[in-house]
Amino acid sequence: MLMNIADDSKKANLTKIIGDLGGDVTADGSLSTHVVTGKVRKTLNFCSALCSGAWILSPNWLKESFRNGKFLDEMPFILRDEDYELKYRSELKGAVLRAKAYPQALLKGYDVCLAAHVHPPVGTLSAIVKSAGGNVIRGLNQVKDESKTIFVACEEDMDEALSAVKKGIWAFSSDWFMNCIMKQELDLGAPQFAECL
Repeated sequence: MLMNIADDSKKANLTKIIGDLGGDVTADGSLSTHVVTGKVRKTLNFCSALCSGAWILSPNWLKESFRNGKFLDEMPFILRDEDYELKYRSELKGAVLRAKAYPQALLKGYDVCLAAHVHPPVGTLSAIVKSAGGNVIRGLNQVKDESKTIFVACEEDMDEALSAVKKGIWAFSSDWFMNCIMKQELDLGAPQFAECL
């Protein structure tokens, strides 16, 4: 279980509850089965956990589980986050259920090439790509199948992005990439990176 809670006293209390119920806390999102948080965050651990099919739950799940002396059904406690709903125009529940149905599969079968200037940094995005089932390649010269390759870029990488598009490679911004991760939907119908500028 991964806890994404900033308040140290709350975190200590919830860690004790988890232990009392027979669970363990991990600091690695890709290994977690549950994320207990009060708010969606675009961190490496959160994104890795979501892509791996972890439940994203309100702290109330732990409190109610403790009251009942056992871990309760997660479904009624999937986190409701108003900011997430406004930004992505959907409920987190849909993303959680898609990821649970197909863990580590959002990018399965895709090679993802990350441009040098992307943000979050290449190391972070590489870990997220892998947690979503994708394969990271280190340059357009490593492309094997253009139709199964996604190039993620930013404005500083415009020449390389245009080159990718000319070769028939999908080219999108890192914002597009993170939106796909957070919604657990691969939106290949969105305007490509070079079209957006």
